[in-house]
Amino acid sequence: MAARCIADAQAGLEKDAGAAMRGVMRFAILLPVTVLLLAAIVWAVGFEETAKQVRLAGLPAFASVGGLSLLFIIAQSLAWLLLNRPVGHRVRFRTLVEATTVGQAGNIITPSTYLGGEPLRVAYVGKMAGLPYPQVAGTVLLCKYLELLSFMLLFGFSAVVAALEYKDVLFRPPNLVGGIAIVTVAGLLLGFCGLLWVSLWRRWRPLTQMVRALARARPLRRLVARLWHRVAEMEDQTSRVFCEEGRTSFSAFGMMLASHAIVFAKPLAFFLLGGRLRLGLGELCLIFAAGQLLLAVQLTPSGVGMLDGGLIAVFALLGYNTAAHAAMAMAYLLCLRLWDVAVIGIGALLAARVGARFLIAKPPPLVGAGACEKPGVGGAAP
Repeated sequence: MAARCIADAQAGLEKDAGAAMRGVMRFAILLPVTVLLLAAIVWAVGFEETAKQVRLAGLPAFASVGGLSLLFIIAQSLAWLLLNRPVGHRVRFRTLVEATTVGQAGNIITPSTYLGGEPLRVAYVGKMAGLPYPQVAGTVLLCKYLELLSFMLLFGFSAVVAALEYKDVLFRPPNLVGGIAIVTVAGLLLGFCGLLWVSLWRRWRPLTQMVRALARARPLRRLVARLWHRVAEMEDQTSRVFCEEGRTSFSAFGMMLASHAIVFAKPLAFFLLGGRLRLGLGELCLIFAAGQLLLAVQLTPSGVGMLDGGLIAVFALLGYNTAAHAAMAMAYLLCLRLWDVAVIGIGALLAARVGARFLIAKPPPLVGAGACEKPGVGGAAP
C-alpha cells in the first residue's frame, strides 16, 4: 500500500513537471517571436523618435504606471481576501498578493490576457496555505465572476461614451468596422453581465452543465466524469457566498471595479506626467475599449503586435497622427511591457519557490484503509 501511495505521488509530480515543461517550451518559442515583433514595430515608428519620447517621459511617468500596476494587484488581492472570510479560509494577505502576481504573470503570456492564470492562483494558495484545491477554486471562480461583471460594466460605459463622443469618426469608413465591433462587443458583454448576475443569484450551475454535456461524448467520458462533482462543489460554494454574503460580495465587486479603474487611469497618468498630454474622458474611454478588445485576442505575450498597431491607430483617429505622437504611444507601450516583464519575472520566482516546496514535501502518509493523500504543503489533499 505504501508503494502505491508513493507511486501515485510520483505520478502527480511527473504530471506537474510535464505541464511546467510544456509551459516553458511554449514561452521559449513565443519569446523570440515577441522580441522580433517589438523590434520591428519600434523600427517602423522610428527608433530615434521613440528613444526621444522615452527620455522625455522620464522616471515619473514610468514609475506611475508601475505604481498603478501594483495597486491593481493589491485591489484584486483585497477582493480575494474578502471572499475568503465567509468560507473560513485563513490565508495571509501576502500570500494572496503573491498568488495574484503569479496569476497575472500567467495571464500576460497566455493567448488571452483575461484567462490563463487562474489555475496558477489556485495551485499557489492551495500549496502555500494547505487548503483543498476545489475550495480555493470556488473563491477564485467567484473572484473571476465579479471581475467579469465589473469589467463588463466599465467596458460598456467606455464603449458608449466613445461611440457618442466620436460617432462621426467611428461609424464612417475606414473606421466603420472598428466602431461596429466596439459597440457590438459592448452590447454582448452587457447582456452577458445580466445573465451572469441572474445565474449567480438563481444558483444555476453553467459550468457543471457544460461538464455534463461533455461527458456525453464517448472520448471524453472517463476524463470528464472525474471533474463532475468537483465542479458542482465549486459552483455551489460560489453561489452560496454570492447569495448569502451580499455585503461581502458587493465589497469585493467594488474592489474589482477599482482594479479596472486603475487600468483605465494608466494612460492618463503616463501621458500627463511624461507626454505632457491631457487626455479627456472620451479619449480615455476609446483607448480603454480598443485596448481591452485587442488584448482579448492577443496571440503574443503582452499583446505585442496587435496592441501596438491598434493603439497607434487609435491615436491617429483621435487626431494625434504625427510621428512624434506615434512615438509617444510607442513609449507608453514600452512602459507597459517593462512592467509586464517585471510581473512575469516576479511571478516566475514565486512559482519556482512553491515548486521547490512541493518537491521537498514529505511523502504522503497512509490514511484510512488504502487511501492516500496527494502531496501538498501542510499535507492537505488538493
